[in-house]
Amino acid sequence: MVTQEAATTAPAPAGTGRDGVELQLCDVWRKLLGRTDVGIHDDFFSLGGHSLLAIRLTVEVRRLFQVDLTAADLLAAATVAELAEIIRRGSAGGQGQLVRIQAGSGGSPVYALPPVSGTVLLYPPIARAMGTDQPFWAVQSVGLLPGETPLSSIEEISETFIEQLRTVHPEGAEWNLIGYSMGGLLAYETARRLKERGERVGLVGLLDTRIVVEAGGDPDFALRALLWRGLKLEVDIDRLRALTPEERAAELVERAVAAGTMPADFDADRLRRMIDMYQFNLDALAAYRIKPYDGTVTVFRVTDRSMEDGTLPEDLGWSEVAARAVVCDVPGDHFTMVEPGQVEVLGRRLKEQLALGSAPAVPLV
Repeated sequence: MVTQEAATTAPAPAGTGRDGVELQLCDVWRKLLGRTDVGIHDDFFSLGGHSLLAIRLTVEVRRLFQVDLTAADLLAAATVAELAEIIRRGSAGGQGQLVRIQAGSGGSPVYALPPVSGTVLLYPPIARAMGTDQPFWAVQSVGLLPGETPLSSIEEISETFIEQLRTVHPEGAEWNLIGYSMGGLLAYETARRLKERGERVGLVGLLDTRIVVEAGGDPDFALRALLWRGLKLEVDIDRLRALTPEERAAELVERAVAAGTMPADFDADRLRRMIDMYQFNLDALAAYRIKPYDGTVTVFRVTDRSMEDGTLPEDLGWSEVAARAVVCDVPGDHFTMVEPGQVEVLGRRLKEQLALGSAPAVPLV
């Protein structure tokens, strides 16, 4: 168990962020300061920031978040975590779904679509493992920000993401789409729609994504998934169920802030939206009816399959709907494949497949 003292004294890993605002600010700081070792509690000026860079920072913040910063703001909030609090207060509903994970140095961007949580917090390590030269964007689900109404179908979600991504997509560049778990289905549907419209689609990377998603019988699945995968907390589900929604959210926020898995300014209302996001996305998955895709998909398949029942096909069923499906093995199981020790290999494999284009990694028999 992480104590309050440990949570407040332990340094944040370089370049990390706990929500979309912090992720984008870390990327801006790396670009402006020419550094890779930016943490959310590092002081802008201690890292080499000066008045001219501060002006450029205010321009970037205005462009990304539609928030005007003053000199007093930067002096009072000189870390990513502190500045993110100001931005959240001043940009409610204005941030949108797009999050630039890393600017890169050119080439066709990679676009990552969200898993069932709706958040994009698992993608920065993947982007870094692909190399800092790779432009990398992610899109979070509609419904996580105040005033947003979650979308009800995979098709509607995909169309909304296409509209968002077009605002940053370089003209004439091919579309490279990836997604972890449910995000793979969103990447597939998005690629299918773009190709139908005659656009160039490159990598369609499905990170251990099954072709069929069956609705489970566990009424607490969304809450369990949020606790274990999102908040990294071990909590008695039966005791939580006995609390009112308000009491439950308040307790979880307190524990997550103490554990360092949520920003200090996170509130119970935002947590309730996260839980609802899981359920909306699960419902959309259960209703999705997949259609054929006239193109290639690359399935990044885990080598540790001890969590599976042994009946899944090698390509997780994608050759049934895609014109071509190739398999690229990556270490770990469904959860650990995106964690340190395994994600570095996943990033290299993604980079390799991006370079290969439509060439297969491991032919299916």
